[in-house]
Amino acid sequence: MSSEYRSWKERDADAALTSAQAEKTKAEAEQVKQSAVVGAAQTETALLAEQIKRTKLRNQLAAAADTAKDDKAARNERRREQRDENGTTFKILVNVVMALGLLAALPAQISYFLGLHRKDDTNPGPAWTLAPIPFFLELLAWVGVMGTRWAHRKGLPRWPFWILTAALASIAGYINLAHGSTEYGPVAGWALAATSVIGPLLAEVRQFLESKAAEDGRDLKQRATDRRAAREATKAKQEQQQIEKAEDERRKKLFKHEFEEFERIMAAYPTGGISREVAWERAWDTMHALPLAVTAGSMAAREVARAAVESLLADAGRSPESVAVDLFLAHAFNPNGGDDGPSGAPAGGGSDGPTGGGSRARSRKASEGAEALGRKGKQPSGRTSAKTPERPLDPGHIEKVRKLAEALGDVDRLSARKVREVIGGGSNEYAVRLRDAVKNARPNAD
Repeated sequence: MSSEYRSWKERDADAALTSAQAEKTKAEAEQVKQSAVVGAAQTETALLAEQIKRTKLRNQLAAAADTAKDDKAARNERRREQRDENGTTFKILVNVVMALGLLAALPAQISYFLGLHRKDDTNPGPAWTLAPIPFFLELLAWVGVMGTRWAHRKGLPRWPFWILTAALASIAGYINLAHGSTEYGPVAGWALAATSVIGPLLAEVRQFLESKAAEDGRDLKQRATDRRAAREATKAKQEQQQIEKAEDERRKKLFKHEFEEFERIMAAYPTGGISREVAWERAWDTMHALPLAVTAGSMAAREVARAAVESLLADAGRSPESVAVDLFLAHAFNPNGGDDGPSGAPAGGGSDGPTGGGSRARSRKASEGAEALGRKGKQPSGRTSAKTPERPLDPGHIEKVRKLAEALGDVDRLSARKVREVIGGGSNEYAVRLRDAVKNARPNAD
């Protein structure tokens, strides 16, 4: 009993040890469990990575397969395009048609010629002596076909061989038509005739197309582009011709003699040797000796208008520069012009009464225009402002103007333009003051 007895302290120590061992075992089990979970996760991750790699490889393989398929389709498309460009299919079909034609025509002709015999032959047999004739007839047409090919290679005329092919093929076709219609009916006759004619005809067509293709080295796209460009060029040329036609009609109506000279110049030069514009300018220079669109009449009208404007400005005591400034200001501040126009004068013009009015009427209108500008707050250009000192009148100038008035016979005939001419130039304002000074000095002289 004494050997098995343990104190409470020992028992507590054993219990604590057992508990620690249990905790340790539990921790180890938890660690093993976590390791298993981590291992499973790692395994799953590795599997997913492998699946991703496989998926990428499959996608790459699929892309490579699609690329190879597209490349194959592109190669096939290029081959088809090249075959179409070279006419390979057409040539093959022509050869097939020719072979079938020979296979159909030769047996019929052989049976026909072998069945021929003399009328007095009581025991007729196959006419073997006529057996080469079908071969002769069918090969005759191909002589012309081969001649056409040879002529093309040598650069010789091909039309004699075309005639030869048509004539020889027609002979074979007529024979097939005759005996085919007799033995098998009209449908069979025409069919047999076609077997002898269509083959050589297609061969000639093929040779003709090959000759054209050899002369034109463009591909399909380039030919389409050139055709489109040719159509556009033709359309533009037609439109230009319509414009030139309408232009000639107007010129002939408005400038008859100038247009005759223009046609003479165009006819004198070779085609394309001179342009229409240059020819018309020369014709105008020949008839008028003036720049284009200017005639002696239009120049005279311009000079008359300019003289009238100068006279009007001189009588009004204005300079062209001042009028230009006033017109600019009127247009800038009153673009519409109103009923009075840009200068304040009535737009309609009109007469100045029964006696015409003359220079005084124009001076009155110009003064009214100046007053209108003044009312709008604008100082008319060319006038001396109140703050600007006026140029003193030269006694020598006054004497010259007085002599001019005596020469004219009346002071009222003086104008600012004539005053400027007699004193050798100057401003309008100075000339007007000289004129007024002489006019005002007349009563004193009387």
